Amino acid sequence: MPFGLSLVILAVSVGATQAPVRNPRWWLDAGLQRELALTDAQVSALQVEYSRTLDRRRRLRRALDEASSELTRALQRGDVSDDAAAVLIGRVEDIRRERNIARTRLLVAMYFLLTPQQRAKLRRIRDRSGGVAPSPC
Repeated sequence: MPFGLSLVILAVSVGATQAPVRNPRWWLDAGLQRELALTDAQVSALQVEYSRTLDRRRRLRRALDEASSELTRALQRGDVSDDAAAVLIGRVEDIRRERNIARTRLLVAMYFLLTPQQRAKLRRIRDRSGGVAPSPC
């Protein structure tokens, strides 16, 4: 395999690792609900939006894991041509793009369920926690 393609594959593999989200359902945390002054209607709406998109986001995550594993196995075997590797890389990145779009759409929908004041407060919470708190902002 040419050196250039090896570097691309390494970059793709490194980019594939993401830090786990510590609390993906942050709106269910009673402390955050109080701090943000979330209404019961907002908590319900946030949960509905999260749940409505969950199956698709899970399917995309599994598809990404499978495609990434297929790419890794092909590279480890060392018998993949540049063209075949490019196809596998394209598949991984297409699925990653779809997954990112689905997540971003969820975050945008959540963003509009919060008031401007709640969004600002959530940003401050995220900033003071070192970016740990998930945020639709």
